Amino acid sequence: MLRATQKVKLNCTFIFCCSLSLAILVGCQNNTLDKIEVLIHSGKAREALEKLEDFIETAPKNPRARMLLGKAYNEVGRNNDAIEQFQKASQLYIGQPEKWTAARLELARTYLIFGDRDSAFRILNTVQKGTSDSKVLQKIIELVGDSYKTKQLTHGNFDNYSPIFSPDGTQIAFASFRLDNSDIYLMNLEGQIQRRVTFTTDFNDSSPAFLKAPNYIFYSSEPKASREVKIVIQSSGSTPIYTGFNITHIHSKITRSVIPISFGARVPRASPSGNQIVYESNTDKNLELYLLDLNGLNLTQITPEKIKPKRITHNETDEGSPTFFPDGKRIVFVSSRNDVYQLYTMNIDGQNEKHFNPNRYDCYNPTVSPDGKTIAYVSARDSDWEIYLIDTNGKNERKITSDIGRSIQPTFSPDGRYIAFVSDRSDNFHIYLMDLNKPTTREDLVKRLQQ
Repeated sequence: MLRATQKVKLNCTFIFCCSLSLAILVGCQNNTLDKIEVLIHSGKAREALEKLEDFIETAPKNPRARMLLGKAYNEVGRNNDAIEQFQKASQLYIGQPEKWTAARLELARTYLIFGDRDSAFRILNTVQKGTSDSKVLQKIIELVGDSYKTKQLTHGNFDNYSPIFSPDGTQIAFASFRLDNSDIYLMNLEGQIQRRVTFTTDFNDSSPAFLKAPNYIFYSSEPKASREVKIVIQSSGSTPIYTGFNITHIHSKITRSVIPISFGARVPRASPSGNQIVYESNTDKNLELYLLDLNGLNLTQITPEKIKPKRITHNETDEGSPTFFPDGKRIVFVSSRNDVYQLYTMNIDGQNEKHFNPNRYDCYNPTVSPDGKTIAYVSARDSDWEIYLIDTNGKNERKITSDIGRSIQPTFSPDGRYIAFVSDRSDNFHIYLMDLNKPTTREDLVKRLQQ
């Protein structure tokens, strides 16, 4: 007969063995889920789905597996199935507040992909009432609206686009289709029109850029084909877009042709000094980047014959949407390599090229803050186009717009305080001004969720 002390030892050994087995099992499961999560983040959601569905047959109450399955379903467009998985995950995470919150946020995000804002807002309102965590509140803000105070500058039943700040930051030049074609206008930061810059009837003028010479604006001009305005998020080298570049003095209204209407010279961006222009063109049957040096040229006498564009990229894929860093020595641009539009950086001589933000999402419209520390750009995610910020070291990505509709064409003010951008949240494309010194507060969030 076993003594009592021997029985205790045997029981302890049994408990220890069971605990060890459970720990090994949990460790194996987590290792498997880690590998599956990598598949999802690397764009292999369908492969991850097969493994997750098999996994859940053996571990139906594993909440992490449910969360990953929901994310994989979202990646392949099976949003109804994703909702079911996030609901199950949140039930399984009862008693684990942080993970329960993460599941509810994913559920709300999926409802927003559907366009079911009522269901999403109900969930998010419940979450915000139960938390004091500033990071959670910020995630909710990023899901339901702009991260900073924003005001609409342009109004009306016509499109306004291509905003750019004047060098002193007091005005915004932009393109507007308020008449029968698109022309360039100037407005102040309250949206009051100060001046019409271009006066054409047969062309659509857009993409203004301020030059160093006072009161000169450089812009693209395209023959008017129809009443419909074309706001292109990213050009294609295979699409014939006939545009050229002009400069206009905003007071004398004297206009000079810089590059004649040709095969797709678009999106000019001036250097911080205002003496150089970088742009995209498919003149050579492929969308590539070019540099114009205006140093030493008399703008009142400029002609296309005096201009010598320098091609700075030579690749088989399209390169577009270039913009300068504040040092004037580097640019950031968009390239369609690997069938995904991504951001790249390089010197203006075409050297030292780097892939800036490797991810699986299309990215467009980059612009760099005046202090050189932040890049704003458009990213296509969750069936939407929104504006993101990322530090120039490639870290700290965050979304700053999330209203109804698409938000595109961000541009920084010279002091870095504001971002002007374009959005169709009010049906037409209009220009909005975001104040980066005024983040959205919890009180703002509560009001937004009650709308």
